Amino acid sequence: MNSIESTKYRKRLEEGGVPPQQALAHADALGEVLENLKETLATKDWVRAEISRQLQDLKIDLLKWMFTMFIAQTGITIGTVIALIRYLPH
Repeated sequence: MNSIESTKYRKRLEEGGVPPQQALAHADALGEVLENLKETLATKDWVRAEISRQLQDLKIDLLKWMFTMFIAQTGITIGTVIALIRYLPH
């Protein structure tokens, strides 16, 4: 909260019947909270970067699973063909 907003907030509190010292303390405390909030809030750029990173991780995991399933399927197919050749009557 900048000083102009802080002054407006303090004046509004005083107009509402809050003692000047207490209004000043409220304005200062709210200013500190808002400054800390700016540091901890997620920005659009951070959210985009985080989503992009997670999508990249997801793509890598998906490719690993696809490759693993391809190898497994190939092994099962080769095993089935060998078993059919071996055990079927000629």
